[in-house]
Amino acid sequence: MTTSFLRRRTVTLFLLTLFIGVALIGGMGALTHPAYAQDGGQNGPTGLAYRGKTLFVQRCVQCHGEQGKGDGSLAAQIPGPLPDFTAPDFAADMSPQDIFDIITEGRMDKMMPPWGTQLSEEERWDATAYVWSLHLQPTKMDQAVQLYEQKCSRCHGSSGAGAQDNTPNLNDSQWLAATDAQIISAFSSGSHPDVGTLSADEQRLAALASRRFSLGFDQSQVTVEGLGDVAAAVSNGTTGEQLANHPVQLLIFEQQQFVETRDGQTDEQGRAQFTGLPTAPTWAYALQTTFDGLTYHSDIGQFTPDSNKINLNVSVFDPGGKKDAVSIDRSHWLVDISQPGFVDMGEVYSFLNSADRVYGGETLPGQDKPRVLEIPLPAAAVHISVEGETLGERFLLEGTTLIDTQPLPPGDTQIFVRYTLPVKNGSVTLSHPFLYPTKMLNLLAPDIGVTIAAPDWQQDDPIQTQSGDFLNYSIFDLPAGATPAATIEGIDESLLTADAAQEPQQTIDKDAAPGISGLSYFNWIVGILGALVLGGGVFIGWKKHVQMQAEAPAMRDEQKQALIAQMAALDDAFETDEIDDGDYYEQRNTLKLQLVALMREEQEDATAHETGNISETPKIHPEEDVEINVEQENHG
Repeated sequence: MTTSFLRRRTVTLFLLTLFIGVALIGGMGALTHPAYAQDGGQNGPTGLAYRGKTLFVQRCVQCHGEQGKGDGSLAAQIPGPLPDFTAPDFAADMSPQDIFDIITEGRMDKMMPPWGTQLSEEERWDATAYVWSLHLQPTKMDQAVQLYEQKCSRCHGSSGAGAQDNTPNLNDSQWLAATDAQIISAFSSGSHPDVGTLSADEQRLAALASRRFSLGFDQSQVTVEGLGDVAAAVSNGTTGEQLANHPVQLLIFEQQQFVETRDGQTDEQGRAQFTGLPTAPTWAYALQTTFDGLTYHSDIGQFTPDSNKINLNVSVFDPGGKKDAVSIDRSHWLVDISQPGFVDMGEVYSFLNSADRVYGGETLPGQDKPRVLEIPLPAAAVHISVEGETLGERFLLEGTTLIDTQPLPPGDTQIFVRYTLPVKNGSVTLSHPFLYPTKMLNLLAPDIGVTIAAPDWQQDDPIQTQSGDFLNYSIFDLPAGATPAATIEGIDESLLTADAAQEPQQTIDKDAAPGISGLSYFNWIVGILGALVLGGGVFIGWKKHVQMQAEAPAMRDEQKQALIAQMAALDDAFETDEIDDGDYYEQRNTLKLQLVALMREEQEDATAHETGNISETPKIHPEEDVEINVEQENHG
């Protein structure tokens, strides 16, 4: 087991990335996972409103508005009024399946992009559940539940699964395609057991109550309950002793989000038990404990279809480790070439402490923090940052050398460093010392016409992704103090895409340094590392973490691409006489206005980041930029 020590401030982020990595590797999804007997199999609720709300805020509010009333900032530019999801009669003639289909396929007449390729099936059902929830008043939901308990639960059970033989399972996804009128017809027919006389309002309440099982529109908050148990064990990895009467916490995650912490304490055998936990595959668990001032975590645990028990172990360690036990198991240089005159670099390190004790580093005279790890970077490096950290706290910067002051526990510890190098005469040299023995160093650079001079490196097969090919070099068994070098040549602005030339500085948030993690295709590089090179979920998880941190620019980019695709389709339809001139120019101008708004917003954010305040909107030339992008889309 790999145990990692982190500051309390970053524990949630760390465990979250691990969990997401496992989830992506396993391809988890509530609609596709194997049947979990303890959760009622595949007929469980489809879509959860509290998860859909996050998607709605990220992707829908610009048009549909924060409350779903159809009054977003771009609503006025869209032909015809947008629906008011909060109207009591919004879903009178619709089924959840109808909403799901619209989200999946889009609506060109309303300039709505199809989300079928952008969101998973589960995410689209989550969004459906949230949209459906917006027209329901809390009082109506309470009344519906009361009516269900009085009239329906005797046969269908409190879970809707059916308390009697041959009773329809209300959790079944078939009900998602039914309108309220069809559900009312089903329980009003002569073949249905008599439920007494129901008024028209009560019939609608009964339909509402029964539908909540197949669509979790009433689940606006995370509820941690289920039949799962986690058996926890805490031991000292240095001495082998079990830690008796020691506090331990269970960290609970659901759908890539941290939910809550449950406190416990070990018994005389160093064990603790956590019960009543959800067992669906979207949930994950990890142990956390503190020992000698340091915080440790277990691996991530998830329930399997055939068991409602998980065993999690966390090991702590005594101090006294030595520097000679520290090495670099693997490191990766990630190169991005998309902004004129600069190369953005990402460096991934997997440090290995092979001892059974924590290495605390050395504290020099006059300094109050230990020097545990030292990571030299090139002398020309600027915009140096460490992912998930603030310089001056755990990490110190001396010149261009990063000092990690956090004690290093046994096992692997990952660090992700970012910086920017200037290009001189069309080339840039990547080189700096490695102060620890390094088993493997890998270099990945986009194959966009540049060449790499790396005489001491092994050239491996290029790695192919949806974003293009990446040149792939490796060097092995570097001794401590080695200074590997590779030169990228032939860097020319003509190699950059039109978008890259116009948008030289994307950032992940207002406090982040410019650099590789904010770039549009860098997510693919991290995916490559996780799937093909690193073999560990944490780096795939980091990909998702970057996406979450970069929600605003990422969503803008997706919206831009969707708009460009719509313009391309519109152009094709016009060329084949499938649309008349008036409609064509009206729709195309609307799309252009939306692109202009997105580009202005993007440049305002970049200007605000550079100056520290909101300045006058920069001048842009949307017509020219839009035509270039659409031309690429048409011929891509």
